Amino acid sequence: MDSVHRKPALPLVRLSLLLPFVEELDRRGLETNAVLKASGLVRDALFDHDVFVPPIVVHRFLEDAARAAGDPYLCARVGETLDDATWPPLVDAVSRARTLGDFVIRFIRAAKDEATSAKHVLEVGQRLAFFREKRTSEQEIAPAQNDAFTAAYVLRLIRRAAGPTWNAQDVRLTVCDPAALPDRYMGTQVNRGDRMGMTVSFPSAWLLQPFDARGFVESSSGRPVRGDPPIEFLESLRRTLQPHLQAPNLDVAFVVRLVGMSRQSLQRKLRAKGTTLSAEIGELKKRRAIEELVQSDRSIGEIATSIGFQNPTSFARAFKAWTGESPREYRRNRRVRLPDPSESRPGTPGRS
Repeated sequence: MDSVHRKPALPLVRLSLLLPFVEELDRRGLETNAVLKASGLVRDALFDHDVFVPPIVVHRFLEDAARAAGDPYLCARVGETLDDATWPPLVDAVSRARTLGDFVIRFIRAAKDEATSAKHVLEVGQRLAFFREKRTSEQEIAPAQNDAFTAAYVLRLIRRAAGPTWNAQDVRLTVCDPAALPDRYMGTQVNRGDRMGMTVSFPSAWLLQPFDARGFVESSSGRPVRGDPPIEFLESLRRTLQPHLQAPNLDVAFVVRLVGMSRQSLQRKLRAKGTTLSAEIGELKKRRAIEELVQSDRSIGEIATSIGFQNPTSFARAFKAWTGESPREYRRNRRVRLPDPSESRPGTPGRS
């Protein structure tokens, strides 16, 4: 789902890229929130375009979603019906590409802004072109549904661009698990590969075919601003932890499973930065608590629960250790009181 020019310290994927899959589960009337929860996710986080997660979170969610739907081809179906004009990695290509080659290049450039967990490459030979997705880290589980999704939308776009020159026998597809695609998918030959990415090969002459954008929905000019995915390790780790601050078991065991890294590697990287996991988690919880106290009207109990405290008392104790004040004192002392309009009217006596 993504691309980058150098190997990141902690590969990440923008969580909002999962929205088409959530919408499909909703459309099928499934318990989508339960599937999200099984991967440690909440629905609201998908609408925050600055939330990133490790690729293992994406892979687990997609595999769980296919099982919940009872459909081994779930993600292929999503790829076949994807709204290309609104899915971020494709928006620029859909609106501006003039040939298939132009489309692929624009996609590769846009995809790097959505994640650091893989890079996309177009290799062009005299007879064949190869579009490859190359993951930047070893995968804990086979990303079968992820590969199937990518294969589905890439093949659909290639077939559309090829037009009358399309011949399925000229196309070869390699994914980690062919069982995630229907047999002879789109008439192509499907081969088994490894977990490090999928490949589609097709005649290079098709890259010169005009890309017909008719039929695509016009992309919105009011798309939300999307920050770049972080590359540096500590910032990547912080972005990874933020959606999970409410988890009551946010400990080393939880985090190493979340990031797909051994305990020793995680602790070594943290030591090199002069910090510890508990210090990072504490700082993130402190920042979230301060933001909620100053900018929201949520109760102290609600804020405590949102950052993983079992009760307001333990939260208040921790918050006083962080700031020297209780949550109530901090809120009272720092919230901005809007001026009473009557106080600024000419001739209106001030309040004593």
